[in-house]
Amino acid sequence: MFYELAFWIKLDANPEEEVKKILDLIKKHKGEVFYESGVKKRKMAYPINKEIMGYFGYVLFRGGKETPVKVNEDLRFFKNILRYLIVKRKVLSPKEKS
Repeated sequence: MFYELAFWIKLDANPEEEVKKILDLIKKHKGEVFYESGVKKRKMAYPINKEIMGYFGYVLFRGGKETPVKVNEDLRFFKNILRYLIVKRKVLSPKEKS
């Protein structure tokens, strides 16, 4: 099954390091990452933990039914991740397939 993980990283954190941790976590739980959007500095629509700016990115990955559950459980302990969401994807865009 295909999943999308969208996330906000704190502005004072190293975004490349945090993304590497996320990718390693997905691989640890038998997921296969096949698309990474990269992170971009953005202004948030509303403050999260008193932060108004942050790095936004998303990752598309493939895995079993347990993979997103275990990734979700472990992401709660990442201190530099302000907010995240994992959703199931049905269809991939042509850009994401390549």
